[in-house]
Amino acid sequence: MKVDLIKIDVEDFEADVLAGMPRIMRRDRPFIVCEILPRNKEHRNDRTRQVIESLNYVPYWITPSGYIRISRFDFERSEHRDFLLSPVSVPGEIVTNLNLLWEQRQKSGA
Repeated sequence: MKVDLIKIDVEDFEADVLAGMPRIMRRDRPFIVCEILPRNKEHRNDRTRQVIESLNYVPYWITPSGYIRISRFDFERSEHRDFLLSPVSVPGEIVTNLNLLWEQRQKSGA
């Protein structure tokens, strides 16, 4: 069975969970909704970002305005702590129609 979507909410163990599932991520290329809390200057969620990049995923911050492509997690945010980790990307920094990502994933054969 192919996995299309995964939800992760593990209170600062995101990197460990993602690092433990590379086979599924490479095989099925699922979309992942993941809560990633802001962290201090020493932590900055660098390991989570590194794991995501190593698996060729693109992080989008989920906001009421759309899905905003980001390159780091250490920015101030009081709300909206969930991110869409996508196996594909589309042109532009903000995605307002998730069908674009879904269609791109279908085209890529993921």
